[in-house]
Amino acid sequence: MSRDVSEQSSALPSSPTIFIEGQSFTPSELAGCEECDAIYRKVTLAAGERAYCNCCGAELYRRSKSLSTLLALVLTALIVFAIANSFPIVKVELQGNSSQTTLIGAAMAMFHIDRAFVGVLILITTFIVPLLDLLLLTYVLASVSIFKTRPSYLLVALRALFLFREWGMIEVFLIGVLVTLVKLIAMVVVIPGIALWAFALLSVLLVYIASFKINDLWDEIDRRVP
Repeated sequence: MSRDVSEQSSALPSSPTIFIEGQSFTPSELAGCEECDAIYRKVTLAAGERAYCNCCGAELYRRSKSLSTLLALVLTALIVFAIANSFPIVKVELQGNSSQTTLIGAAMAMFHIDRAFVGVLILITTFIVPLLDLLLLTYVLASVSIFKTRPSYLLVALRALFLFREWGMIEVFLIGVLVTLVKLIAMVVVIPGIALWAFALLSVLLVYIASFKINDLWDEIDRRVP
């Protein structure tokens, strides 16, 4: 279910109280389109509804689902993340010899063959950033959903989450592994490991979690914890 928002306003001055056509608004009462920069006054949405820009059709904001549901998904993703990094991704057998490695082992191998830059990128985009993203979400969501308090470092956490979403690339890593396995399958025996299935499930969970925009998460926190 969606709802178009037609109360478009003109350009806004940068001040805590914004005056438009003789009316005053606070920044939290307005929404800006990320695609065309049009400004709208927010309207109250029912659960599951979304507001769209009349100019370009992009989504402005939505009424998010329960934060408790999102917290459960994040905790599930953390468990799957631990499994994915604790077991071998794939086992390769050739003429009686076998080899297997974990994600961290693959990154370390890059350092051993003088590909330190590639190893650092693997660690950052597939391990450090996704882990920090899930931990920060757990911190924010647990504070609001369980303890009913606004996190002390909410602004820093949400800004970090916004930045991390540009660098988390577990899905890209998984596609790269699958392409490599398809090329190797004619030459060696390839046995998928537990971690490969865990990464596939983790990719689905992370895509779903990323569908919750940071702005919508902030609005939901404001509604729950004034």
